[in-house]
Amino acid sequence: MTQNTQNCSTLLRLAPGMLPEVTDEQSARARIASQIGSDESAYKLFGQTCRFEAPYTASWIHGPGEKSPYLSLELAATSLDDDRYRATLADIVLSTSTAIPYDYRALAAEELLRFGPGDFIGPLQAAVDCYVPLGHRTQQAKVDVSTDGIDHLFEIPDTVAGRLDVLTAASAAKTLESRCLLAQRVLGQAPRAESPASDAERLIAEDVGTDMISPADYLVPWDQEFPGENGATLTLAELLRIVLLCPEFKLPDAKVRPILVDFYRSVLRTSGRSIIGLSAGVFHVEHSTLTTPSYYYQGRDAILGKGLVIDCVGGAILQSGSFLGGGFMPILIHTHKHIRKSGEAGASERKRILPCIFAAEAGARFPMDAIGLFETVDYLEKDTPYQGIRALSLNE
Repeated sequence: MTQNTQNCSTLLRLAPGMLPEVTDEQSARARIASQIGSDESAYKLFGQTCRFEAPYTASWIHGPGEKSPYLSLELAATSLDDDRYRATLADIVLSTSTAIPYDYRALAAEELLRFGPGDFIGPLQAAVDCYVPLGHRTQQAKVDVSTDGIDHLFEIPDTVAGRLDVLTAASAAKTLESRCLLAQRVLGQAPRAESPASDAERLIAEDVGTDMISPADYLVPWDQEFPGENGATLTLAELLRIVLLCPEFKLPDAKVRPILVDFYRSVLRTSGRSIIGLSAGVFHVEHSTLTTPSYYYQGRDAILGKGLVIDCVGGAILQSGSFLGGGFMPILIHTHKHIRKSGEAGASERKRILPCIFAAEAGARFPMDAIGLFETVDYLEKDTPYQGIRALSLNE
């Protein structure tokens, strides 16, 4: 590795907060732009960075650009010749890297379509042709599952390594699904986003900023199945419960945390620069056999602060830059309310629910001192105490 390449690698590795300790951003941009346009080794390092490969996953060049949500995409457009630019875009769309945020991959797909896929039509079609759709748990399988009277029971790998393996497998499988979907849209084989038909769709569409993504891409199929151990399968809802309850996922562990971040990016399609903090999480609880898909959208720079948990039976939409909770404060955002009729036993409410969608508009703050339960349904017909936080009916 030449000294110039080494310097480029060092510069690309820097996280946003570390860059000012080394150089100013304008100088860094100029150096990267010059090197990736003229040096083959630097160009290859840039490709690794655009695939969010370690050690470049949190690079400063994935911050916002002047004309793009991502500086890295902007640098590619302005610094590379046509052939390399097209190849970089296609590489992002077709990569099996589980670390690439879905919105980043979609923005690259949009630009690839505009620029013209050229010789990459064949590889795009191959990504479509080789994809085998994931299955969903059948109604009969749900009926047959064992239960303790409240929760259904499932096989959980009994080692940390086993639990990491099932998350890694799920991330890989969902990445292939996203890759296939975007390849179809580039090829004109699948529809792009249409005009929003609901308030929820509008919030997602205006925030994500590309019609290469449909709001329906964030309707999470909670009973979609992924490989488990010993030939068993685990649903997405079960995987999220493992993540929420097993202690290794609550730690800033250098091995575990990157796998968990990739899992959220691929399986929940969380956007770039968004964060689900330590001891925070998203989950879905089946009610009898009910696992209706619901929205989970987390925009760029949106944060689930440490300790905050969102139940997604009704759904949640967090626009860019919103920040919920933090400081390990115990907060549960509940998106379905249990209903009990007069004279019924308390336990009867477990089977009757009213769901809704929790929405945090761009830049909204759900404060740390909102400790405890936030019952979103209670605000369907009135304002919440917090600016930019509201409840949406599923029928809106």
